[in-house]
Amino acid sequence: MPRLHGRERVVSYVGDALVRHGVPAAVPPVVLLAGPRGSGGTVLLDALWGKFAQDCLSVRLDLAAAQGVEDIALAAVRGLGRRIPGIRPIDFARTVMVLKALSFVDPGGGRTAFDAYMRARPQDAETQSALDNWSTRAAPLLSPEQRGLLDALTGLLGALHTAVGRHKDAVAMRWLAARGEGRREWDLPWQLYRAHQAPDSPAFPRHLVARTLCAALLADLRHDFNDSWPRMQRPRNCLLLLDDAGGSTADLFLDMLVEGRREAAAAGERPDPAVVVAVQRGRVRPEAARLLDPTDERLAFGTRHPLAPGGEDHPVWWYPVALSDLNEEHALAMCTSSVLGRHKHDATFLHELTGGHPESTDRLAHLLAGFGRTPPAEPQLPPPSAHHPGTAGQRPAADPPAPFDPRRLLDARLVDDAHPLPDDWPPPPRADTTVEDYLLRRAFTDRLTSTPGGVLRPDDNRELNVMAVLAATPGLRRGACNSTLQYLGWTGYDADAAQLALRDAMWLEETEDGEAVRLHPLAALLLRRWLGRSAGTWQDVHMGYVAHYSRPAQTPLRHLHTLAQAEPGRREPLTTVTAYLDEEFGRGPTTQWLRVLEQVTAAPNRLTTRLDPRSYVTSLAGPAEARNRRRAITRLTVARWLHADRCFDPAHQLAHTIATEYDHLAEITDDNEVLYQQAGKYRRVESAWKD
Repeated sequence: MPRLHGRERVVSYVGDALVRHGVPAAVPPVVLLAGPRGSGGTVLLDALWGKFAQDCLSVRLDLAAAQGVEDIALAAVRGLGRRIPGIRPIDFARTVMVLKALSFVDPGGGRTAFDAYMRARPQDAETQSALDNWSTRAAPLLSPEQRGLLDALTGLLGALHTAVGRHKDAVAMRWLAARGEGRREWDLPWQLYRAHQAPDSPAFPRHLVARTLCAALLADLRHDFNDSWPRMQRPRNCLLLLDDAGGSTADLFLDMLVEGRREAAAAGERPDPAVVVAVQRGRVRPEAARLLDPTDERLAFGTRHPLAPGGEDHPVWWYPVALSDLNEEHALAMCTSSVLGRHKHDATFLHELTGGHPESTDRLAHLLAGFGRTPPAEPQLPPPSAHHPGTAGQRPAADPPAPFDPRRLLDARLVDDAHPLPDDWPPPPRADTTVEDYLLRRAFTDRLTSTPGGVLRPDDNRELNVMAVLAATPGLRRGACNSTLQYLGWTGYDADAAQLALRDAMWLEETEDGEAVRLHPLAALLLRRWLGRSAGTWQDVHMGYVAHYSRPAQTPLRHLHTLAQAEPGRREPLTTVTAYLDEEFGRGPTTQWLRVLEQVTAAPNRLTTRLDPRSYVTSLAGPAEARNRRRAITRLTVARWLHADRCFDPAHQLAHTIATEYDHLAEITDDNEVLYQQAGKYRRVESAWKD
């Protein structure tokens, strides 16, 4: 079973929900696992499948390709029909009858031909059925080990058209008649067929087919599990694992499933046995807005969801659980390298880089370990020489390879001969794909457009560009972003749509009023680097924000975006910022100045270097000079600004420079206690990373 990294309680919850002691008192709620792409939902479903699939009737479906609820129902029926030694199969008389009706192909006889088709023997009905097309559509929904169930088309058609014998045919017909309010024998199936042929027709209730299919599926499960003789009572409930359940079709299936449970409960029916676990990414249900952390001790089967609305007697139909980020301990367990001197340092670096995003942390940990132990290239043997006969056939002394620089991690090529990818990784579109592009494609797959050759270009991705512009300012202020978009002349795009896209992809947390709270660190990193691919766009965006933040109260924000424009060949923005900070120093308490400094130095940057970061600060801000306040402020500003970028200073080498400049400022001011405290804080960071 794969490592779960803090998701063990979810597995325990599902295991407890599957245990069956007679007919349960309440239906188990649908477990919604919600998180952004790469947050470990598929890995968790792998774990659930590996642990429970051989002990109970179970099916695993990937709903990304589902075109209709009928596809999901067909795949579920065939998957739950998988033969498991020691477990009797299940009959789906009602569901099969509905599927048979929907698969009718009218030869021109209308209702008369339909009634004859419903009564026909399997071999006669096959010629009037569209189930062969359905089997092709439904096959990709099943896991590879179950997909063979749909390949045997003859058996599939026979099973569906025969239903399960005359007695159970009659049971299904009675159920359909009761659901059709006691009309003629095949009235409801005929109505379902016509609604399926014209889904948007006002003549039929909306979602009639989906609602009836889900009700039939649940009714078949209730009958099989609850109406058996006591000696035949099943020891475990059945399990439905649904991946990529965030699309409109999958969402409708879940809606109708829960609606069917509500209807059954209102009619006094006993609970159905289906334990449903659905993974949603991107577009998620409203219920997923109140997520329980997977490590929360309150996550236990049999207890009410602690965040569920309603009173204690109100049924809980959904159990939303967050696919939360990994903590540093989990990152430490995944990391196997020591490029930064210690194993723990590498894990901390990766965790800060990805924000604990599970897939990205796993990928970068694997790559960092591979890059860190790259074997030296074998030098070529020189040809024999008459002048140097003693060297013929001997290998020349080779310089040891330079250790891998973790600052190159995102810029490195993903694949080369020394670092083949694991088989379970999705392959990159190009041989020269960088690590950064690979992560970007995984994180924003629904928002990216590439050239036919697989190249990502900002000119082809204006929607992602707008998201990057929004992410460039603290707090993702939509008004400021819209003003900047006007400054850029980007018409037809707005900040509201960009924020909605980030929220729907679950990269952004919002308040109930729609204000941005936290942009995921991985999304912030990738969007910053995406915007920085074009030096001209980077400068124009931050100049647009500078123009917007014109009020006195917005001065720190204006200087934040001014600082973002500083580069070795463009020192004017840095001079402007340090002049402002120098003027502010001493105007009020030092604590107030430190807050302003922190605001300003939170600016993003697009700078890179192969030099020691401390040397780079000196080249940009000048050498250290004791008792020179302006120089100390300049060096402190640059050092803090670049230190905050984990790609620029992965080993915290700038902690020494920051501490030193705090000391220099403390020596020339009276209100210096907090400055010495800040210096001590960074001395401790320096000491911890001294390797």
